[in-house]
Amino acid sequence: MSDLREILKEEYDKTLKEVIDPTSLLEMIEEAMDAIGNFSSTGYALAEAEQNDPTEESTRSEDVTVIRRPVIKITELWGKTENGDREIMESLMRNIEGPTVEAKIQSVKAFVDQQAPPPGEGDIAMIMSYLIFLDTFASIISDYGASVTGFLFEAFLAALFGGTSIQVDDPEDVGATGSLPIEDNQLRIQLQRSRGKEDGELSEEDFAIVPYSLKVLRKGGIVHGSYKNLVDFFLDPAPQRKSDSIVYLIVIKDADKGTKGWNGKLDFYEFTITRENFLNLIGAPKQIPVFTYEPETLTQQMTQRLLKKPKQARNMPHFKTIDGGDIEVGTKIPRGTEVLRYKPTATQDVASAKLFSAEEYERIRGEFSSEADISRQVFAALKDTKGYGSKVVGGAQWSISPTVYRNLTNPDGSKSYKGTLDLNPELLKTKAEEYTQSLNGSIVAIFNALGDLSENINKYFIGAKDQNRKAIGLQAKKDADILKNEVNTVIKT
Repeated sequence: MSDLREILKEEYDKTLKEVIDPTSLLEMIEEAMDAIGNFSSTGYALAEAEQNDPTEESTRSEDVTVIRRPVIKITELWGKTENGDREIMESLMRNIEGPTVEAKIQSVKAFVDQQAPPPGEGDIAMIMSYLIFLDTFASIISDYGASVTGFLFEAFLAALFGGTSIQVDDPEDVGATGSLPIEDNQLRIQLQRSRGKEDGELSEEDFAIVPYSLKVLRKGGIVHGSYKNLVDFFLDPAPQRKSDSIVYLIVIKDADKGTKGWNGKLDFYEFTITRENFLNLIGAPKQIPVFTYEPETLTQQMTQRLLKKPKQARNMPHFKTIDGGDIEVGTKIPRGTEVLRYKPTATQDVASAKLFSAEEYERIRGEFSSEADISRQVFAALKDTKGYGSKVVGGAQWSISPTVYRNLTNPDGSKSYKGTLDLNPELLKTKAEEYTQSLNGSIVAIFNALGDLSENINKYFIGAKDQNRKAIGLQAKKDADILKNEVNTVIKT
């Protein structure tokens, strides 16, 4: 900032009466922006602030309600290490507390739920990091289609955890052989044993690289994937795969009852698949009802009909005579009549027919049940199943229903539900206003003046009409003058 101060001092010692032409203004602005550094590459959000008309008398208020936060360039480069975009985002996200996905969700939720610090006592680094997290994540979830949202979310998550965390978009990233990688990320997660340590005490031995697969779904969405690719993941000995387990992070876009649109809330679930719990989750047998005719005395008049649901009872007559005779559809059966009613009387386990034959499932379940720790050699029995050799385009798909993943207990004993974030725009705007009031007034003025300066530069060179160009240029100089003064107030020489 010392270089910026000198540039601004030289420029603003000049009189505003001089003629403003594009060349002179551009030279001054470019020098200032170079000195500012990274902020110049990101642009600035209006953050609901009123836009001033440079052609009118200035109406700038000292009672600033919202800080104009940097607009971060959303990019897939966040998912790769050692590039400028990743470095900027990683530095901004470093203040998001928590060693795991669940812990970070809870820390962001606490930031939104808690009361902002008193005026002048807010931590600028912490506040800016959390507000930028909320701005960026909300944009990723709400502004793009499903496939783009998923891809950008993977890159965002890699930058959030930083270090050697990466987004996996190429088999070569993880040494996958014979099939597409099922992991979307490899995240650098702090190990349980080291979570009481301070940052300066941590080493790489305190972290593990954990494969993650991400799914962003509507409410009630089913988790599914390629059966062959998942089996191959557990059989692949490549060291780049990092782990013999994979974590599925499920993000559900909540919706109010009776509506289809997203209400701004995100529910987070995590479950881990291992070789040991594979059969209990993937293609696990479902309990289906077994129907039989049982005697019953009707307590009210009934009409004979054919059952439509469930599939096991479809098109079966609801009633028969007590001796097993047929009753015509549509017949009124009086109260007190003794009949046979077709109803569920037991359940049975049925494995996924598209993944296993009944014989395959029973054979593999027997082999797995005899092993405390299932080796790759034993697990390889799954290659001889119906689903693995499927000729269906894209291969056979496994699926897990919301009823299952919402109620899972993970191998470490944790529950699958990890928390809820509310990204409602009105709520985020309110929280931004509250936290702005807790910051030093000069800090807010710096960011807002920088935002105004960027906006008026763009107007001057791109959008201004000839009759407004000089007024906009003068306003840009005023913005830079405010920026200089506030920087000098905060950063003492």
